[in-house]
Amino acid sequence: MVNEEKVILMTKIAMYKESLGREDLEKGKYFQSDYVKLNCLKTIVSSTVLFVVFAAAYIYYNLADIVEKLTELDYVKVASIVGGYAVVCIAFALFAWVLYTYRYMKAKPKLIKYNQNLKKLIEFYENEDGTRRSVKKKRRAN
Repeated sequence: MVNEEKVILMTKIAMYKESLGREDLEKGKYFQSDYVKLNCLKTIVSSTVLFVVFAAAYIYYNLADIVEKLTELDYVKVASIVGGYAVVCIAFALFAWVLYTYRYMKAKPKLIKYNQNLKKLIEFYENEDGTRRSVKKKRRAN
């Protein structure tokens, strides 16, 4: 006999797992602080790589001028470039912190509901097994 409530529950679980569940389940593997820190670190590393690429492109494009002015290096300008890099990294890190905190908080209630549905499904199977076991015990007793 097909239990409609069990089928509906299994359908909900499958639909969630196939749509948003993949991303949410990945987030659910971490504590919130670990998830946010990991993604902030990824953001800082990627912004550093991007800065290095732009700096290398600028140096390559203006190599002749840089070599000519190497003895007249303006340390204030270099410090302002490094300061700009630090400001950009901090801005990206703050934005990433807000974004990934929001994403985690948005996924958490869905994961809780998913886990509740899984527990209900397990209970369905346990009840079926318990019913079957009691029927087998009665047959053995007769």
